[in-house]
Amino acid sequence: RAEVVKILNNGNARGFPVLRSEVSAQREFNPRAYAVFGPKLVATRGAFDDRALESRFLTEEMGQSHMRHDVPISLPPVYKEEALTLRNKLLLFRFRRRNDPALAEDLVDRTIEPRLNQIFVPLLSIIGDGEARAELRDLAKRYNRELVTERGLDAEAHVLEIIRDMLARDKHATLGVKDITSRFIERHEPDYERKITTKWIGSLIRRRLGLRTQKSHGVFVIARTEEAMLIRLYEKYGVEPSPAVSSESEISP
Repeated sequence: RAEVVKILNNGNARGFPVLRSEVSAQREFNPRAYAVFGPKLVATRGAFDDRALESRFLTEEMGQSHMRHDVPISLPPVYKEEALTLRNKLLLFRFRRRNDPALAEDLVDRTIEPRLNQIFVPLLSIIGDGEARAELRDLAKRYNRELVTERGLDAEAHVLEIIRDMLARDKHATLGVKDITSRFIERHEPDYERKITTKWIGSLIRRRLGLRTQKSHGVFVIARTEEAMLIRLYEKYGVEPSPAVSSESEISP
């Protein structure tokens, strides 16, 4: 399974081969690079555990509607012939578009995730119909909203909400890791099976959110220079920069 995940992760961009060791005739192990770049169709029973990998796919969930009457229960003998015809049409399409520009950089949408642009821009580049392009752009924006919404349920988003509320009460507040942990426990302890510790919250702040901390008066605090970074993180995790009125009352003075 890990080998398949490696292929899927590396296969989204040119120049990222997958390395494998192969035994030579002399019984020596030699590394060999396999080019895995290209579009892929993958059928799975469910979503990938790795959310970053899952976000690289355009997913169509089957079984959400009744089966069409023209779809057979078992594949008929003509299936192989029809599949060959479809493959030939796809190959002909590639031949006809072989000399077209690979990517149209002006189609990049800076308002959505870079990973989604990596998926959608190649598709938009080969579509000439304006209406079809608009539908695909709408789909990209919907995927982006779903990504932001899912992030909003993460522990990192909960930490950002606490930081935001602390700054809302006092824009010069000292953002101590210990204080953030205490507020996190007050709000979210029932939602987590694991024990919430200062060490874990500090790890989320430094490693997951990428915020720099420093020691001040014997305790670790978020550096005051991280204000611009916080604004970007609010947007990334779908956290409103201004807290709701109700959240203010949850923080005891």
